[in-house]
Amino acid sequence: MNLEQLVTKQLMLCELKKRLEAEGKRPPPIWVEDVSYGPCLLLSRECGSGGDVVARLAGERLGWQVFDREIVEEIAQRAHARKQLIESVDERIRERWRERLRLMRTEERFLEDTYERHLREVVLALGHHGDVVIIGRGAHYLLPAESSLRVRVIAPLKWRAQHWAATAGGSYEQALEQVRQCDASRSLFIRRTFEREAGHLLDYDLTINTGCMKLEAAAQAVVEALRAKLGLRGEHAP
Repeated sequence: MNLEQLVTKQLMLCELKKRLEAEGKRPPPIWVEDVSYGPCLLLSRECGSGGDVVARLAGERLGWQVFDREIVEEIAQRAHARKQLIESVDERIRERWRERLRLMRTEERFLEDTYERHLREVVLALGHHGDVVIIGRGAHYLLPAESSLRVRVIAPLKWRAQHWAATAGGSYEQALEQVRQCDASRSLFIRRTFEREAGHLLDYDLTINTGCMKLEAAAQAVVEALRAKLGLRGEHAP
């Protein structure tokens, strides 16, 4: 499935969701500051923790599409896919988002950074429609806590380096260095963009240590926590 098809499928699922909501067969959207949001799973992870796998397993259990860093960034960069997604949101809501983003950061560099703005608009549009799993990109700072479960997946450094080496290949020493560099890069992105620390516990609803929990069990725990927090039934997904 290419990028345009992925976006089209997500919008078709959103239309189905709206019809089911209108018929009383699904919970209504969650309203925050006069903007509606669908339920979301927002997952942040330490490098090598297996967080991507946890997110995908949870997405399968929920029947939701998973948007990782690469997909979100590609949508932001490709005009047609971005336009298709952004223009599916009412202009009144988009204007509220633009004002909010202006208030978040006022530095001239940020205001002129079109790509950064597109990236945030993509995340906000996905969260507005809901029924999505978003990995990384600081989504839990952009989307309201009331409409999402915000998860942080962690593991001991040694475990993460071993897992990285096993999945990506190479020696343990190489994997250890790559994990450290990856952690530093992600922490810098969060600090520079949102002026937060990536591992701050109060920014998450749930933190899972995959160093002492199998990835399948972690995914199930995430799904159960999401349903409990947002009051979703097992058959919630269309």
